[in-house]
Amino acid sequence: MGPRICLIGVCFYGLVACVDFAYHFGHDVRRGDRTIQFSEIPVAFSGALFWPVDVVARSLLEMQ
Repeated sequence: MGPRICLIGVCFYGLVACVDFAYHFGHDVRRGDRTIQFSEIPVAFSGALFWPVDVVARSLLEMQ
């Protein structure tokens, strides 16, 4: 694989991670007291970092 394809892959992964991070924050704001608690920041970050696992888990939870 060329360096350009690797760069495109890393940029795509980062873009989707940012979108997933924003999704987690938006989901947390729509719940309860409409604020983001400090404890929700690591959850959103880890969800964004491992977004492929997060997407699969979310779809499996929706099927239940």
